Amino acid sequence: MSIDSFKDTVPVFRPEAFFNGELEGWATLESPVGGLQRRATIRASGQYDQAAREIRFTETYTFDDGHVDTISWIIRPVGENKYEGKERTVEGKAQGECAGCAFHWSYTRDTPQKDGGTTKLNFDDWFYMIDGTGCMVRGTIGRLGLPLPSPM
Repeated sequence: MSIDSFKDTVPVFRPEAFFNGELEGWATLESPVGGLQRRATIRASGQYDQAAREIRFTETYTFDDGHVDTISWIIRPVGENKYEGKERTVEGKAQGECAGCAFHWSYTRDTPQKDGGTTKLNFDDWFYMIDGTGCMVRGTIGRLGLPLPSPM
């Protein structure tokens, strides 16, 4: 899917606005062949610093088995509708791009596991603004370019 296919849609997704403030959400992790594997609640908080041109955004996932995973981002615009993000567990930089109601965010991360280890996973997330305050996220997780059942 191309981000350009969303260029004329509204409401417009702007990371500086959406990730600024308190957010909550819910997630389900499914296997590639179907079937619920895990559920999570998401609590997040962000602050946009206009002078520094950066978003500081922390999201905490609490899974149904008690495992907790926190990600602390610094996200910066790097061009027209393009963004980069840094986080201590992310390999290199996350890459983002917006058009209309959509924001595409991708990165590779050493993902903490319940047993204390980590697994290097690729994340490919699509955010879609539904209205002025609501957003739906569709994400896929993989390793070496292949979709995986989530080991999280």
